[in-house]
Amino acid sequence: MTHKKHSSRVRGYIEGYYGRLFSWQERSTIVQSLASLNLNTYCYAPKEDLQHRFKWREAHSREWHESFSKLCNTAATTSVEVIAGIAPGLDFNYSTDSDFDRLLHKSQQYLDSGASKILLLWDDIDDEFTTDISLSEGTAHARTVNQLSAALDQPIWTVPRVYAAEIENKHNYLQDFFTELAPQHTVLLCGNAIVASKVQHKDLTQLSHSEQTNESVGTLKHQTVVWDNFYANDYCPRRLFIGSWNGREEVADYLINPTGMPFTDKLILDVVVSTHTAKNKNDAWVDALRRHGVPAAFLDIATCFSKPCFGDTVDQSLTETTALTHMHTESDTQAIEEAIEHCLWKWKSPLAREWYPFIMSLKHDYGLLRGSLPTDRILKTQTGFLARHLLKDS
Repeated sequence: MTHKKHSSRVRGYIEGYYGRLFSWQERSTIVQSLASLNLNTYCYAPKEDLQHRFKWREAHSREWHESFSKLCNTAATTSVEVIAGIAPGLDFNYSTDSDFDRLLHKSQQYLDSGASKILLLWDDIDDEFTTDISLSEGTAHARTVNQLSAALDQPIWTVPRVYAAEIENKHNYLQDFFTELAPQHTVLLCGNAIVASKVQHKDLTQLSHSEQTNESVGTLKHQTVVWDNFYANDYCPRRLFIGSWNGREEVADYLINPTGMPFTDKLILDVVVSTHTAKNKNDAWVDALRRHGVPAAFLDIATCFSKPCFGDTVDQSLTETTALTHMHTESDTQAIEEAIEHCLWKWKSPLAREWYPFIMSLKHDYGLLRGSLPTDRILKTQTGFLARHLLKDS
């Protein structure tokens, strides 16, 4: 494989999930954790910040900028860069100069407050592109990035609307986007799927439609950072994933988009760094759990929290889930039940409090599997829709 050389690796955390919004103190804690792990990037792009996405034209308050500036100053002392994201794609008007002027002004405010770079996001928007201009969607998005870069006199980071291969590439979006996008910019991509089982160099070159010199060798025109949703659970908030970071051995530049639970995310970052290239990933993973105070009993139920159902290996995930849920021996059942009870009632820490609802849900689900959860408990613990489904034949 041939990679374009870049001055430094990008490795860190992206606050880019739905459903949670960090406090400034929590962000500072994550920045300190990044520094302790020799990671170097914190990307601010929370979907729950109204001024980031839904009301992107509105400026943040003076108090917000003071807090953001303080975060940037703290990060700078630890050699961590703060990247400021703006997501104008829901309703950006390409036909007039007014929206671009707002975008430029807001970007300059972020830079003046201490952000190192600007990230322009076009993700999670309608694929029906309507505008008065005679440009394709991909060209319009890339041209806006180029224009902003020229106005700020610095490269821009960006997420295209089609950021994973499983997203339909309507109207040649990717070809137009990467043809128009100037080479100095950095692009964030997920790979084959939004939640991918593996991320390899060829997945990124295929997405970017870079020129291939042969079947296995490709050079990326742009610096490409993997936006990794391996640990994200905003799309399945009853679940938690904290397993070893597998299938990413070829990834050099990455941002982890995790859960928004600060103690959990600090553990996840440690797991990522510890297992990325470890010869024995399991040992490195167990050591990371121990460093964060996870009790040994958790290992008896850890399989239930190891990894998500990946978008590119659904059939494999179905097979693994079927094997996992087969009836256990009596000794297995006892170990699982004892581990659940220990983690629920005897493990006390900030991390344990974050994990409590997930372990309690596991207790209920395991009871359903075993047929030991009584009717009144099903009614108490499940939504009305699910309870009705579970009890329809009883």
